[in-house]
Amino acid sequence: MPQEYQRLGTGSSRSRNEEETFPSSPPRYNDIDGNYERNESSSAYMEQFEIEEPVEEQSLLNRAHSFSKKFANNVQTRIIHPVTRMIDPIYEGYKFLQLQYERSILKLGNPLVIKRLLYVLVMMVIVFGISKYGSNDTLSGVTSGFARGKFYDVEKLAGTVGKLIDTKAMKEHLEYFSSIPHMSGSKGDLALARYIEKYMKNNGLHNVEINEFQSFINYPSKKDTFLRLADGSFEATLFEKHNENMEFLSFNPNGLNTVETITTEYLYVNFGRDEDFQRLTEHGVNVKGKILLVKYGGNVPEPNKIFTAAKHEAKAVVFITPKLEASDNAIQRSNVGLTRMASGDILTPGWSSEDGYVSRLSWEKSEITPKIPSIPISWKDGQALVKKLSGGFNFEDGSSGDGNSPSPKLNLKVSDTDRPVHPIWNVVGSIGGREQGEKGVIIGSQRDALCYGTMGCNTGVAAFLELIKIFTSLQRRYQWSPSRSIHFVSFDATDYNLAGSTEWIENRKEPLRKDGYLYIDLSDLVTGDELHINMHPFLKEVLHDALGKVTTGDKTLLSLIESQGGASIENTFMETKNYLPFINLVNMPALEVKYRGKNNQVKNTCYDNFQHFEDSDIDRSMSKHSQLVELIARIVMEFAEAPWIPYNFLDLSDMLNSYEQDLEKYASSITASLTVKPLLHYDGLKRSIALLKDVSSQYHQWVSDWKSFIFESGGLEPPMYSMMRWRWNDNMIDFNSNLLKREIHPKRPGYKNMLFGLPFNAPADDPGEFAWNTMPFIREALSQGDFSRAQEEINLLALALEDAAKSYSNLH
Repeated sequence: MPQEYQRLGTGSSRSRNEEETFPSSPPRYNDIDGNYERNESSSAYMEQFEIEEPVEEQSLLNRAHSFSKKFANNVQTRIIHPVTRMIDPIYEGYKFLQLQYERSILKLGNPLVIKRLLYVLVMMVIVFGISKYGSNDTLSGVTSGFARGKFYDVEKLAGTVGKLIDTKAMKEHLEYFSSIPHMSGSKGDLALARYIEKYMKNNGLHNVEINEFQSFINYPSKKDTFLRLADGSFEATLFEKHNENMEFLSFNPNGLNTVETITTEYLYVNFGRDEDFQRLTEHGVNVKGKILLVKYGGNVPEPNKIFTAAKHEAKAVVFITPKLEASDNAIQRSNVGLTRMASGDILTPGWSSEDGYVSRLSWEKSEITPKIPSIPISWKDGQALVKKLSGGFNFEDGSSGDGNSPSPKLNLKVSDTDRPVHPIWNVVGSIGGREQGEKGVIIGSQRDALCYGTMGCNTGVAAFLELIKIFTSLQRRYQWSPSRSIHFVSFDATDYNLAGSTEWIENRKEPLRKDGYLYIDLSDLVTGDELHINMHPFLKEVLHDALGKVTTGDKTLLSLIESQGGASIENTFMETKNYLPFINLVNMPALEVKYRGKNNQVKNTCYDNFQHFEDSDIDRSMSKHSQLVELIARIVMEFAEAPWIPYNFLDLSDMLNSYEQDLEKYASSITASLTVKPLLHYDGLKRSIALLKDVSSQYHQWVSDWKSFIFESGGLEPPMYSMMRWRWNDNMIDFNSNLLKREIHPKRPGYKNMLFGLPFNAPADDPGEFAWNTMPFIREALSQGDFSRAQEEINLLALALEDAAKSYSNLH
């Protein structure tokens, strides 16, 4: 019977010693390893031996010499001599039997020929015994070939996953990781990185290591940071929960500091969208030189809002946090590095910064740094400032944009602590594959948080650790190792423009392009009740099969998805999460599964803590976590164990047809208002999609024939068939890399994928109007009205798809 879950001593009940054990302040450059190494001297001990000392005093050297002689004599008399006496009779018996064997061989004929014939006979008997009497119903594998077309019975392996899931352990991990703030690069972050490293090693993962990278990191500072009305009638509270410690302070990751105090008029610009700026212009309001109040949300990424404000020559942006149920005083932090240009370290866009000695751009020369300062404030303070504006036109929310002169003035100063080259830590561990071990599935989880991060990242961490335990338990219990490798990566600096995942990928682009074939993202795994899935079309068949085998109450997850209605399974991938660089830099098919809900509004505030998670009754029993862990485990096992990488090219071909139709629809929406409509040709793109569908049919027929042959042969695969299967697996991964652009100086260094990815101006969330995550370079050219470039991008994609299809099918 499972033990009752007991809460940890967190929050106000944490002891002073715990506070000192997990400091949250950013460490000094020379003190990260020095002051936080675990000190085990207090528990160290030396085993004492009772050694008879001579009466007279001896020197240390003489005592050592005497002890070594005594020890050697003991080994000789107590170990070597008894073992020798035991072995001698056995050896004599072996020599007698060998002599009789040689005499018998000589009577039969040529000894060399007879010995070889006997060896062949013995091996044939062993092989026959294994194939005849070896049971294919066990979970310990089939040494002579395949069982029903697979190396291991994946279904039986997956059937044991539910019994291995420990909800109590997951909840303990959720609370533990939520008990301390762990901003990227801080000592709390390093403490949890080392915890994960130790957990991986204790559970038997291979090649466990902490990968250290160098990245720009900034931390909030209370000193000389303020936002107040120039007349002294109002000052914003730039911290949460009456706490002025670092993790509670207001700031934006990758934000720009002010040089001196900015004193100027301010305006309200609603959500900071292009249409909001257009409305100000229509009413004769000039934003140049002003501080802009901008609400979070509105389907525009926050970095894009700053980018637009800078183009209009505004002085700074003040973000207003949405009204949250948790508190009107909550302050949301948001990365302002320009992710839609490139993810990663904002001073090394497009290349790795692992060793810290690479070329780093100045702030002004980098394409992804914000060029004007910003700071977030609470909903309560935001409303107080908005109400000071009156007399101008109103936006749709009823708030005035003002613009009358003179309008109120604000004093703003931002003085964050900047670390241009600061360490961040990814933790990596692997389960090696036995057949094609160089190829692998990657399971990634965000570890860092801007405060406690219970739902923002820790729900994913809890599942991540449970998956490690499950897969290593299957290894020990059933002597199982997957056909291809499974890699677990805990990513740091996700809240800093996805620096951890991007730098990790940029440092190993070619191996990932060649051998990585599936990325599964775990971040805000459980924040509500709606089951939602983002997936590459390749994964549709395996996903639907797994959804139909995981239950929730009296129904399966597949029936739950169907009962929710709407588009609960999509190919959107539009949030700022670690799947973005995998898709955009190496075109690795990705998967995200989660229970989502409005509770995630507290993300990146200090109200996203374990207490809020419990009080909101999001998943007290951890049943939703368990369902998703089982679902992910089933999918990973299928992709790691199936003889064929289970991409479904027919599903991809069907979806590409719908994406092409959606592209035409999007182009029509752009050109509808034009007097002279450009003529775009899609015939080449349609032909390449038809070619892909044709070769996909041939491939799936080949797989069907292979399975029939393996079944009829009793599970034995000839070497020629093995080589052909491995070649098909190679070609499937090559298919993905063939759709990457090879530009020397790309306009957007973080975006290489011609088939999937986001245009610069795509919405922050999918409104369901268009398939935004497809054919990004074409859609971007269309949105800018550059129709000649749009036609060029259509032709380039058609050619790339045709070449990829031919290469994949070995047609030349």
